[in-house]
Amino acid sequence: MAPFLLLFVALASASPVRRQTDVLDINADGMISYDEVFHAMTLHDALVALDIDGDQFLYLPQIVELFGDGSIFYQLNNNGDDHLSFGEVQHGLTLREFFDLFDKNGDGMLDATESYQMNYIYNTIKNPDAAISNLLDANGDGKLSKLEVLGAMTLEESMIAMDMDGDGFFTVQELAPIFGNDTQATFDRLDANMDGKLSYDEVTSATSLDRIFDFYDLDGDGYLTGSETDGIYYVYNAILTNPILVHGGLDADGDGKLSLAEVELVMNVHEVLVALDDDGDNHFSLQEFVAHIGDETLFNALDHNHDMTLSFGELHTIGMDTIFNKYDKDGSGFLEGHEADEMLIVYDMVMAGQ
Repeated sequence: MAPFLLLFVALASASPVRRQTDVLDINADGMISYDEVFHAMTLHDALVALDIDGDQFLYLPQIVELFGDGSIFYQLNNNGDDHLSFGEVQHGLTLREFFDLFDKNGDGMLDATESYQMNYIYNTIKNPDAAISNLLDANGDGKLSKLEVLGAMTLEESMIAMDMDGDGFFTVQELAPIFGNDTQATFDRLDANMDGKLSYDEVTSATSLDRIFDFYDLDGDGYLTGSETDGIYYVYNAILTNPILVHGGLDADGDGKLSLAEVELVMNVHEVLVALDDDGDNHFSLQEFVAHIGDETLFNALDHNHDMTLSFGELHTIGMDTIFNKYDKDGSGFLEGHEADEMLIVYDMVMAGQ
């Protein structure tokens, strides 16, 4: 699963603000022109709309779903990792070039078969809460492809989410919401040692998420539509609400919130400073500091040489509690909901830098 959760670290965009209209097809001719897109959104707006999990990355399966192949992913992926950052896309594409990727016949217009993704992007910009209800459908075509499902979750995550008591085994009851009337037969087929319970190893050795997708694809057309999607959405929603998966393992006691002690177990202040140093110069500008660490008063107190930047040396006196308190917006002593999501992104940045 492209890790789902959420710190919206601000990204600068040089593009001017656009006037957003009520409909994308302004002249109602059934076609979408570049001018209509230009007046409705910026490239950054489009990227935010496509970033369904809020991590500011786009992954290969989503690119394939959007454009039909992955060639643009490899063209823009400068550092060879498994995702495109907003920066990579914005440095490699203009809004016009982004539009042209959807214009398959090159006539300068998006017809009905070419425009549904652009309409999805526009509708998400206008009403982001509506898009959240259908995160799996990355290209907004109303059906789930295998790429969308395999790009959004893994079999391991599915097992953790469906293991309701966290004992490492599955009962028939735990699997019933996934397999319905076929639960007992599926359970018996996977229960290799016939002990009446399924271990994670028994599941992974006998099946895969790919095969589970095929189980739901009753008409064999390569897509899940209508009631075919019910089981996958059940699992996916369980993943999104599982505290271990939601908080990336930071939530050691599984209580759905993060304490300072839990955060200090997995990273230290130096690792966090390196990860949050946006330009990698071992200094924090006032803007960087206020965005990630503390307020302007603390910045001025730490700026001993009054050069309006803080070196790592000047920051040596702060601890993880200072950074933790920055994200603890309500002062409860715990990070919950969006607060915890923000800390998870910091953790992901630390892990990525190791």
